Amino acid sequence: MSGPVGPQEKEGIWIISVIGASIRKLRDDAWDASISPDGSKIVFRDVENHHIWIMGADGEQPKELIKPEEGYHLGKPTWFPDGRRIAYVKWHVEKGRLTLLVESRNADGNDPVTLISNAQLVDFAWRGSDRMLYVVGEAPPNQYDSNIWELRFDPQTGKPRSAPRQLTDWTGFNFQNPELTADGKRLVFLNTHAQSDVYVGELAGGNSELKAPRRFTLDERLDWPGGWSSDSKSLVIYSDRNGNFDIYRQNLDSTNAEPIATGPEEKWAPQITADGKWVVFMAWPKSGDIANSGKLMRVPVSGGPAEFIMNIKGHPGIVSSNDPSETAGGFPSFRCPRQGTSCILAEREDRKQIVFTAFDPVQGKKAQVATVPRRPDRPAMWDVAPDGSRIAVSSYEENAGDIQILPLSSGEPKKISVKNWNRFSAIAWAADGRSLFAASFSSRGTSVVHVSLNGDAIELFKPVWDIFSLSPSPDGRSLAIGAIVTNANAWTIPNLPK
Repeated sequence: MSGPVGPQEKEGIWIISVIGASIRKLRDDAWDASISPDGSKIVFRDVENHHIWIMGADGEQPKELIKPEEGYHLGKPTWFPDGRRIAYVKWHVEKGRLTLLVESRNADGNDPVTLISNAQLVDFAWRGSDRMLYVVGEAPPNQYDSNIWELRFDPQTGKPRSAPRQLTDWTGFNFQNPELTADGKRLVFLNTHAQSDVYVGELAGGNSELKAPRRFTLDERLDWPGGWSSDSKSLVIYSDRNGNFDIYRQNLDSTNAEPIATGPEEKWAPQITADGKWVVFMAWPKSGDIANSGKLMRVPVSGGPAEFIMNIKGHPGIVSSNDPSETAGGFPSFRCPRQGTSCILAEREDRKQIVFTAFDPVQGKKAQVATVPRRPDRPAMWDVAPDGSRIAVSSYEENAGDIQILPLSSGEPKKISVKNWNRFSAIAWAADGRSLFAASFSSRGTSVVHVSLNGDAIELFKPVWDIFSLSPSPDGRSLAIGAIVTNANAWTIPNLPK
C-alpha cells in the first residue's frame, strides 16, 4: 500500500499483514508501489524526482532503476504478469500539448520498448500474460467519458503483437482503476465523475473561522471562481456550462449567472480591475497553435464587445485533458489588485522560472517586475497583495509548506515556512493584506488554512473536496473556493469481450 496517513505525514509505502491487520512503513517519500508476481521485490516511484526504483519485499537494498529524460516524468510502475519486465507511464508536456505513453523495460532497467503512445490514456491493467487492457478518454464534447481498449503483446520482448482493439463504446462512463479476475472474464472498475464547482463561505473572527461554505454554482459542468466586484456583492466566474468556457457574473444572493463574454474561444480566469470598469480574462482558440495564440482581453463589467489587450505566452493546462484540474489555473495567469492601475501577469520562461510583468488593462504591457525560479515538475501558485505591493508564491511540495513574499518596489524577499502544513494547491492574500489563505492537500481532502506572515496556521475547514482556487472578497467577509468534487461507484462487467 502507498499513500499518506495525514496532512503532515510523508507519502510512503506501507505493508499490511492480513493476519492481525498490523501495518508497517517500508519507505518514506515513495509512491505507486507494485509487488513482483513472486513477492520478492517492489518497484515504486520516488516522490521527489519521479524516478523509478526497485527494492526487496521488506524495503531492503533500494536501487534507482529508471531515470527519465530531461522534461519527462514517470509513474505507475507495474510488473508484467510473468515478472520479466516492468511497465510504466511516461509523459511530457510541451506548449500545452501532452505526450503520454506506456513503456516497459526488463527487470534491470534496460531495453526500453513502447507499448502504447496515446495522449488520452487514462489507466491500464493486465489481462492474462499477453494482453493489456487500457482506458482511453474520448474527444470533446465527451472528454470526461472514456472507453476500454485491448492490446496483445509479446511478454518476453514487451513489443505489441497486433493493432489495438476497442472493447467498449459507451457514453456516460469514465473507467478508473480497472482490475480483472484471474480468468480474465470479469472486469471491476470505478465509474468516476468529477466536476468543479464554486463554493462560498462566510469568514468570521478575524479570519479564524470559516462557516460551512455553500454551493454557489448549481450546474453540472465545470465552474471556477475569478475576481470579486469592489462591493463584494458579486463574483465573476468561468464555466463550460454551454460547451466551451465563457465568462459570467453572479450575485452573491443569486443562483443565476449572467453571461458577460461568450463566443467560440476558450475564456479563463476573469478578474475585475481596481476601478471596477473592466473584466479582464485570458482567451485561446479551441484549435490551432495554442502556445502562441493566447490573448488577454477586456470587456466592460456590464457586458459588451471584448477588446484585445495583448498577447500572452503558452497555455495554463493540458489541451484536451479529461482531468478537470487542468482547467483550474497554471501559467500564464494574472491578478488585478484592488489598488493601483496595473494588473500582474505571470508567464513561464524556459520551464525553469516565472516572470511577473505589470500591465495596464487599457494600454497593455508595462514592465517586468519580478522573476522566481521554479521546478518544472512542481505545480506552482501565486497571488498579488490587495494593495499591489507584494506577490506571494508557493509550490506543491510533499514535505514543505514554504511561501515566498516578493516585494514589487522596495524591500527584501521573505520566506514563510508554514508550520505543520504542506502540499499547497492554492494560496490567496487575505483582504487586509496581513495574512494568507492556503489549501493544503491530503489523500482525505484539502484543508483550508489561515496563515500568518510568521508561519503560524490554523485549519478553518476540511471537506473531502480537492481545492485548487481561493478568492477572498474585498470586504473580508467571504471566501470563494474552487473545488473538484468526485463521485465514484464500483461496477463490474461479467462477460468482457474476448
